[in-house]
Amino acid sequence: MCSIQEGDIENPIKKDKTEKSKVCMKCGGEAVLITRINDPLCRDCFMVYTTHKFRAAIGKSKIIRDGETVLVGFSGGQASSCLLQLIKDGLSERAHKKLRFKPSLLFIDEGAAIDMSAEERLDSCQKILQVMAKSGFPCHIRSLEEAMDSSFITTDSSKDSLASTELPDLDEQSQGQRSKNDLDTDRPKPAEKPKTNGLPIDKDFKEKCIHYDESEIKLKELLKSLKSVTAKEDLIKSLRYNILIDTARKHSHTKVMTGDCSTRLSVRLLSDISQGKGAHVAMETGFADKRLDDITVVRPIRDFSSKEVTLHNVLNDVESVFIPTLTTKAPQNTSIEHLTESFITGLQADYGSTVMNIMRTGEKLNTEILDSTEQQCIICHAPLDTSTGIASALNAVEFSQKISRKNDDKLSPECCGEGDGSCNTKSGRLNKEEALSTLCYGCRLMVKDLSDVNKLPEYIQRDITNRVNRSKMKADIQDYLLADD
Repeated sequence: MCSIQEGDIENPIKKDKTEKSKVCMKCGGEAVLITRINDPLCRDCFMVYTTHKFRAAIGKSKIIRDGETVLVGFSGGQASSCLLQLIKDGLSERAHKKLRFKPSLLFIDEGAAIDMSAEERLDSCQKILQVMAKSGFPCHIRSLEEAMDSSFITTDSSKDSLASTELPDLDEQSQGQRSKNDLDTDRPKPAEKPKTNGLPIDKDFKEKCIHYDESEIKLKELLKSLKSVTAKEDLIKSLRYNILIDTARKHSHTKVMTGDCSTRLSVRLLSDISQGKGAHVAMETGFADKRLDDITVVRPIRDFSSKEVTLHNVLNDVESVFIPTLTTKAPQNTSIEHLTESFITGLQADYGSTVMNIMRTGEKLNTEILDSTEQQCIICHAPLDTSTGIASALNAVEFSQKISRKNDDKLSPECCGEGDGSCNTKSGRLNKEEALSTLCYGCRLMVKDLSDVNKLPEYIQRDITNRVNRSKMKADIQDYLLADD
């Protein structure tokens, strides 16, 4: 029988049948907007409503402590701009109860993934910097291709060695070398003369945008080797997540804020389930993602719908920057996530409780947090969901793929061509079967879509190799180990 009670989900009500009132439901004044299905509010009551929802989400969780520094992911879109404005209002002097944490902004340039020209990338970064500089918070810019660098590290062991690194000043470049991929700005000074149309653009960053480097070429080759747009979107999301975590560890942040609203999270929930990631949707859509021991990802506006986000930005004249993605102006069936988004937004237009019902269902899900890193996926760091029984559907699918493989497919795309089974030992290249054994089911589908696993970022290859070597060593000495009682 269905475990959902009758009162758990609201009955769908078509918006055409709702009565629109011009009286605010809170104060009785003149209403200027309607939230949810039929809740008219005036401007002042709407601002109180959104501010309370944002502050209550942070206060009830008790995750962020007083005086703690928090890294805020800023993409320039409507949701992240709304989050930035709410943080600014909460930290202003006129706030009734000021927020206690110290925010720092991070923008990840993904222009290389969508083949943007150097001028377009530089222009978008300038616009983003202009918005971030107005906030007065420390801000950083990193590029997506940084994840392809050989020096990129996401493990927790890098925290001790990188935590003491101070943010360099743009006006003091001669006092020390700075990273070519990381642009840091300090709090703007009133007497400081602006540069480059008021934006402190770093010279090295300009040169990086204009000239191709090895990391950008590797990223484009990696994306080109993926067959489907769905796999490309999953890879970009994983790389973006790891850069967020890496930046937080470098600057000693233990909390990361993202501007994910309920509409975006409901799309992610259904698309993840359809892609075999149902075991991890509680982490991907919940208020707090605690899959890592040292970093917690927080989503303080997860209860905001996209309509409420837009209304908040319009009423407060919040500036946002549009940056295209892989599926911008693409057909609905370009990817699973794009198709799911089209389905949910279309349903939400007729039935205003669609997103809320999806989110309520997702809140009932739970994911077990595992202590051992050996039981976590190498790419997404979520718990492995592939330890299933012999009669499971996963083993049945893998068995069907194994017996349907033709003899001429024995040489994998990453094979050196010798054909004697010794290519891995000679060249040190990754084997796809060994790589898949360290991934969750959702990431396995993405890697299976990849023509050559050796095109993965080097930090992923290092982690996979270390995990496989430890497993082999443990198997070799298994007979000499004491059993855990």
